[in-house]
Amino acid sequence: MNKNILFLENFYTLLNAGYSVEETLELCKNIIDISIVDQLIGNLKSGDDIYSCILSAPFPKIFKEYFSFYQTKNCLSDAIEKSLKVYQTKENFQNQLKSKMTYPCVLLLFLFFFSIFVVAILLPNVNHLFESFDIQKSLFTQFLFLIFHIFPVFILILFIVFIFLIIRLLYGLKYKKFKIIEHYLEFPIISTILQKYFSLKFAVYYHELAMEDMDSAMIIDVLNKQMNESDIKIVLYEMNNRMLEGEAIETLLEDFEYLDHLFLIFFKMYIKNPQQYQSIEHYIQLTYQEIDYWISQFIKYFVPCVYAFVALFVITIYISIIIPMMNVVSEI
Repeated sequence: MNKNILFLENFYTLLNAGYSVEETLELCKNIIDISIVDQLIGNLKSGDDIYSCILSAPFPKIFKEYFSFYQTKNCLSDAIEKSLKVYQTKENFQNQLKSKMTYPCVLLLFLFFFSIFVVAILLPNVNHLFESFDIQKSLFTQFLFLIFHIFPVFILILFIVFIFLIIRLLYGLKYKKFKIIEHYLEFPIISTILQKYFSLKFAVYYHELAMEDMDSAMIIDVLNKQMNESDIKIVLYEMNNRMLEGEAIETLLEDFEYLDHLFLIFFKMYIKNPQQYQSIEHYIQLTYQEIDYWISQFIKYFVPCVYAFVALFVITIYISIIIPMMNVVSEI
């Protein structure tokens, strides 16, 4: 476990036990050797409050984003615990995906380098061997050789395009570029992922303020003013502007492209009965379950496809190169 995360767990646990901030930091300093504790102690002695100290410390970005929200709604220990829970949920999903995707990705990487070896070394030698024995390649063999030459270039281009799209999307989210996000929302699969992402974030923030008996207009106004550093600002800004123009929240949600259909159903239930906080909470729980299901399904189909593709590539090499070479050798 990351030392910073371990420190945060110890920090809020000791605060819940009744120790003061200063006592808690001294205890944490003796529990785990970590420079961040000395940094926090130094900042506190300089006159900074503990909330500012935590936000300026090198903790994960998503933890600090949620902490900046929860710090005004909860006590220090609760703000840390809730923010840490969101961060750890995200990390668990990422780790689950990484652990199951590592081997297939390594296999694809090996296949890419092997295809370069085939094109750069194996095929020239095979061609030279064929020419030496005056053997004419069949149309099928020529076609396969062409595919071998195209394959590494195709994979490289595909990888570059994929990385470019990911970087552009992250750039759009980080700097809240509406045009870029709206462009990505035009693609079905990416649109579904983005809608889930925005809906889950919005639901977490909204649910926390709804517990304070604030109405929808006030909640969206508060979030729009408070969440300037978060990418959820993309959603809040448009919602707030449309509500200022006199559009009712029930109406604007009918065609609001940033939120997914399941959230809209739960949210409409909540609008009908604002005391039913469970509607938003149920959506959050179901979304986490749905994400877990998506990951399992993706891995279920992706991994066998990778294995099948690698097997097909190896068999193709055997048919087009190895067998003809063996025939030439047998004729010597």
